[in-house]
Amino acid sequence: MTPRPFADRDTPGWVALSNLVLDRQATVEAFRAEDARRDPAHPMRRWVTLDGAQIVGMAALYFWPFDPPGFLHVSVLVHPQRRGRGLGRALWNHALQEARGHRPAGLVTDVSDLDPASLAWAGRRGFHTHAHRFASELDLTAFDETAFETDLRRAAAQGVTFSDLGSADATTLERFLNFVADRLTETPDLAGHPRWPLGQVRQALHLDSDPRPDWFILAVSPQGEWLGTTAMIRIRHANMAYNELTATHPQARGRGLALPLKLQAIPA
Repeated sequence: MTPRPFADRDTPGWVALSNLVLDRQATVEAFRAEDARRDPAHPMRRWVTLDGAQIVGMAALYFWPFDPPGFLHVSVLVHPQRRGRGLGRALWNHALQEARGHRPAGLVTDVSDLDPASLAWAGRRGFHTHAHRFASELDLTAFDETAFETDLRRAAAQGVTFSDLGSADATTLERFLNFVADRLTETPDLAGHPRWPLGQVRQALHLDSDPRPDWFILAVSPQGEWLGTTAMIRIRHANMAYNELTATHPQARGRGLALPLKLQAIPA
């Protein structure tokens, strides 16, 4: 079973295998929609391995903006029942050969802490821990905001108000994109990275594909200064919202505004 380049007809099998291995519920429609939003300056390269008509392995090489500057992201997935047969090694070699042609500064991959075999597989190929990420989910059907009323009162005592951008005009939205771009370079993930172009910020916030400016919340001082923001986007395949960013301006830190910002986003 020799890997070959991915074709559109492989999409259902690709989605099925990624859902199985990554415990997701993505749909073919969502996969194609995400591909359509991809920046043509950063195409994704994919390969698949088939056993008959079934995709049993796949690999992807692509640009991910949260990786260190100059790095490319690589992903290799093999069906759990087909591991240990060299499929991952063959897919890895295809991705590595393609990567060398682009001369990146290095490669990044994601591996679950709960998958020791895959951690060992990545370690044998020279990967080491760079960032440790985890999922944090909030069940809104059981959430009780009253436990945080003190935090809301503290913000109100400072004269801070909260508003969303649901009715914002184009000029205000552009100002917001610049505000987010400045805050992104202050986050641990993007410290030292180049400032994102506004088009990339728009893409991250789904403004051109699934816009919800009413999910962009601002904390505003009595003088009208923007002190911080939280931005939510919709994840359709998971029936949930994702907090893309919560950040405060450096001069507004230490005032307890991040939690109230998140609380303001919940009713939205």
